[in-house]
Amino acid sequence: MVSQEQSTQTDKPFIVPRQFYGIFTVVITLEQQKAAKQQRDEDRYAAKLQREQDRNMNDERYKSELFDTFIKEMGQLLKEYNGSLTANEVASTLARAKTLTIFRQLDAQRNIQIIRFLYEAKQLTEMHDNSSLDLSTAELRDMDFRNSAINKKKLNNLSLTGIFLSNATFIGIEMEHINFNNTEFEA
Repeated sequence: MVSQEQSTQTDKPFIVPRQFYGIFTVVITLEQQKAAKQQRDEDRYAAKLQREQDRNMNDERYKSELFDTFIKEMGQLLKEYNGSLTANEVASTLARAKTLTIFRQLDAQRNIQIIRFLYEAKQLTEMHDNSSLDLSTAELRDMDFRNSAINKKKLNNLSLTGIFLSNATFIGIEMEHINFNNTEFEA
């Protein structure tokens, strides 16, 4: 049989001291504040990443628009001056200014595309009476000329005189009649 004393002890309600409620409330409040701070930090970080991604997308869009505009304008000049930007002093000066400006605004990947465009349009070759477009003082960095070579193997009759080339790659390219007079190379 169960004694009377034993049954009364278990039948009593469990009384929690008031201090316990206060401590519990403080601990819960601190944990909620910590969780809220962590959520704010995560939200700030996500917002920062989103801003950077938006900025990068806008930058890429802007550079693509600059590149497209350059190609269109140079195409118009080529058409207007019968395929030669160097035969007329005004066209030559305008093409030089546009090209040097765009080099400063774009990245290496787009700059090599500009070199290829001008090369394929025969504006960077010195053949017969045709002189090359003057790009002296241009500073080109991290250029991979394999991307401007025909089939990534041949690059002939290219004239890039008086420019500054830093970290340029010509590995595996067959080159003939290349003019790099007064060009500075830096590794």
